[in-house]
Amino acid sequence: MISRFLEHLPSRNGGSGLYTPWPQGSEQNTPAADIHTIFSVDGSLYQRWQADLLSYSHRKVGQPGPLTRLLSANGQPTPFVGRTFRTEPYCPHPLSGDYYPPYNKPKALESWLRESPPAEEVVLLLDPDCVFLEPLAGLATRGHPIANPPAFMHPEHNMEFVKKHCLRPELVQGVGVPLLIHRDDLADVAPRWFKRTEEIRADPISRALVGWTAEMWGYAFAAAEVGLRHTTHELARVSLDDRADLPIVHYAYSCSDGEKRWTWNKMDYKPWERVPDPPHEVPLATRTMIGLLNEWVAMQEQQICLL
Repeated sequence: MISRFLEHLPSRNGGSGLYTPWPQGSEQNTPAADIHTIFSVDGSLYQRWQADLLSYSHRKVGQPGPLTRLLSANGQPTPFVGRTFRTEPYCPHPLSGDYYPPYNKPKALESWLRESPPAEEVVLLLDPDCVFLEPLAGLATRGHPIANPPAFMHPEHNMEFVKKHCLRPELVQGVGVPLLIHRDDLADVAPRWFKRTEEIRADPISRALVGWTAEMWGYAFAAAEVGLRHTTHELARVSLDDRADLPIVHYAYSCSDGEKRWTWNKMDYKPWERVPDPPHEVPLATRTMIGLLNEWVAMQEQQICLL
């Protein structure tokens, strides 16, 4: 069953979500098979296991449409159950030397859309530290992407920064992954996305203000400048949410029980090892994700990942 997001979406605090109602009839207008799921990784082992787990969840839930790994790495691509588009890495930055792995995302997208554009009109953009709990589909027409609203991006509270780096500050929206977007909109955004990210990282004050999220702000500024207007819907839970009722879990944060007897962080995880079962006090989103991880680790066929 393809998930449908209707008028009364659950919010992270358990109340009704204040988001635009899902367009009536959208599931008929955009066949799920027309969605191409993509994500960007480098050649590190750290992102390799995340890519493989994402691929497993994509297959398990029966997410319609292809899955493509945008691999920014030199040499022969590692095995992957899905499609791979390899491109040259852009971290460290070839001119400034800035070590910032998210540079790879807009650059890889730009290359992919130019050299191997998808047949599907709608692209679902994820981060590698995402897993599917259910299939996800939706209507993303030209000029109108659909995006998850991250809790920490508030342009209205950072207008000095926004006006400094964006030509159309009044149109900037705080949006993140999952992102459903028309492939032509993504092609328009990608070059500006990289340029704005470069500019933020090159400015010491802005860099200190937004830190690792420079690339997210770069996308928000680029999207505003090409006139995109996002509809925001809760499409994903994060690690700290005590709910697992949306199609995606984004395990971006470390998580533990109250007394820290059990703790898990993606940065400390030893790839392809089983994780001790989390106690009930751990938020449900993390418990669900760890269950999926352990299920995947236990499968004999996943040993291909070690080749």
